[in-house]
Amino acid sequence: MYSFELERDELGRRLGGGIAEGSITLIEGRDGSGKSILAQRMAYGLLVNKVSVTYISTELSLPEFMKQMSSLRYNVLPYLLNGQFKFYAVFPSTAHRLKKKQDLIDRLTKADILFSTDVTIIDSLTMLQPDNGVSEKTAFNFMTKMKKLVVKGKSIVITVDPDSTDPKLLEPLREVADNYLIMKAETGAEDIKNVIFVQRWKRTEREVSKIIKFRVEPKFGIVIDISSFAV
Repeated sequence: MYSFELERDELGRRLGGGIAEGSITLIEGRDGSGKSILAQRMAYGLLVNKVSVTYISTELSLPEFMKQMSSLRYNVLPYLLNGQFKFYAVFPSTAHRLKKKQDLIDRLTKADILFSTDVTIIDSLTMLQPDNGVSEKTAFNFMTKMKKLVVKGKSIVITVDPDSTDPKLLEPLREVADNYLIMKAETGAEDIKNVIFVQRWKRTEREVSKIIKFRVEPKFGIVIDISSFAV
């Protein structure tokens, strides 16, 4: 079990203590649902618990990522310097404007260096696919790679936007994911809360909450709403 528990929030405990070694975690949600902040929080928690992590970002450069993490008091710099944390910006946020894309999913599948750590986080897979979707071969090769990594004990965390992800990728991921979360944003009277709907969370050490609400606070990160748990 790879723990991502922190003393300052309840997230790890509410998700059964962590993610199983050799597992796939799918975090699904539309823009603004909180899937990236959840992936960032998981990355930091894993690092604190001595798990090596690779983070592949399709939105942020390394300086932008470091600034974002620092604003949440998720200081990943020591782990970056000692080699426990590896960060790759594989797709700049402006690339969707280009008329022609390379098939980055094929390149991702072949890049073994991206899967050399205990856990690899891909945030997000949606932005890596070509505008016209993926081929059957690309989808097959990607899923085959993920299954081989899991057999070797690697754990993969993948974020996707369900509205924009090719079903040839999304449907197999939903089927094989050991852990499957759906993220939504709720607008309340005073603020916006992010909600995690736990569809599956396998091989846990503890009970898992089915619904987890949280907000994001500067200089603190994720704050769990302890009044709204449903188990």
